[in-house]
Amino acid sequence: MSDIDTPENEVKILLVDDEVNITKALRRLLMDVDEYDVHIANSGQEGLELLAEEPDVGVIVSDQRMPEMTGVEFLQQARKLVPDAVRILLTGYADIEASIAAINEGAVFRYLTKPWDDEKLLAAIAEAAHNYWLVAENKRLNALVFKQKEELEQWNDRLKQRVLDQTGQIRAKGDALARTNQQLRNSFNATIEALAGLIEMRDHAAPSHSRNVAELVTVVAAGLKLEDAEKMRLRSAGLLHDIGKIAMSDQLLGKLPGELEGKNLHEYQNHVVRGQAAISMVPELDEIGILIRHHHEYFDGSGFPDQLAGESIPLGARIICAADMFERRLAQFPKSEALTSALASLKEEWGKTLDPGLRHPLEKGAKKVYSYLNISSKVRECKVSPKGLEPGMQLQHDLFSGTGVLLLKQGTVFDENAIAAVQRCFMIDPFEQEIAVLLRNAEAPEVEA
Repeated sequence: MSDIDTPENEVKILLVDDEVNITKALRRLLMDVDEYDVHIANSGQEGLELLAEEPDVGVIVSDQRMPEMTGVEFLQQARKLVPDAVRILLTGYADIEASIAAINEGAVFRYLTKPWDDEKLLAAIAEAAHNYWLVAENKRLNALVFKQKEELEQWNDRLKQRVLDQTGQIRAKGDALARTNQQLRNSFNATIEALAGLIEMRDHAAPSHSRNVAELVTVVAAGLKLEDAEKMRLRSAGLLHDIGKIAMSDQLLGKLPGELEGKNLHEYQNHVVRGQAAISMVPELDEIGILIRHHHEYFDGSGFPDQLAGESIPLGARIICAADMFERRLAQFPKSEALTSALASLKEEWGKTLDPGLRHPLEKGAKKVYSYLNISSKVRECKVSPKGLEPGMQLQHDLFSGTGVLLLKQGTVFDENAIAAVQRCFMIDPFEQEIAVLLRNAEAPEVEA
């Protein structure tokens, strides 16, 4: 037997010869090889018919001399039906030239002469079967690789789509979370604004003081290039810095520390502690509560409630202290000179009551926030009804609803949203129809009836 390994799977062998004894002899020779499934045909035509039914034949052994169709002719046609089958030609010495030609044309793998040598024939068939098995196995592996490649591509596509879907879901959840956070921030800011409104309603002598201070400290913080979170914290503390005054007696509202003494002074000074206590009930507002507590600490240590001095006073509290003092000074001077005079009146306070490092940022911020107080000859004052409001007009005085709720603060420049809000409020809670506004480079419209 041959040293060539036999195929791992059974290989179909087709024996074609018009002599029955020869095909029987060949079958007996191959019977001992378990891996062979032997089929017999006694003519070329019969062989072609069998191949049409058995397209997985791996080895074809055909005699050359057959009636009606030679072995070479048969193998050439068989090649078309089963191109992967390995073809062997049995031939006599007289037909060697035809056999060699068939080999050269690629019709046969090998030819053997009759009478054959059993060992050589078995070795040739074993080699042919092995070659067929290698080609078949290669095709199988290629098909498996191709299938796995397709499956991998499909898996990658599904994975990619899953990633895209999950990314979309994460993005949607992120967007929803961002919207929720924004709504929470808006609700927080609206709540702070509402509390500031309550403070201003309680202190009729300073109806827009808290909002003015909040706006000024925000501008100063921006000038100092503080982080956004710190600016928001400062604005909230500016709005709520006098929240402790809600519990103060009417006779003390509107008073300044220098105007009080004894128990009255002690009660006044306690408003910062009460304010911190009220705000710190909400853990998220604890830092705002600290700024409220210390916004009356003075730079030289003479303030209250803890007599902190210099930079031991939180920066936010120092800013609120300066803005608070400046905003109250504004009311002491005629509007035409209020901005300049109020800033000048603080000259002696820098380094004593107020942090001198904040002088330039406060003066710059005040001129920006209270620019409407510097009325030039090109600015006209007039009064209009809610229907007569136009974008670009600037509110000359704080605007309140009929029941006393502050709608817009002095200096607000009207845009379409502000106009719509004022007109809606006028329908719900009517106020005095004429609204004092400033017009720049324009003729004042007539007051609507």
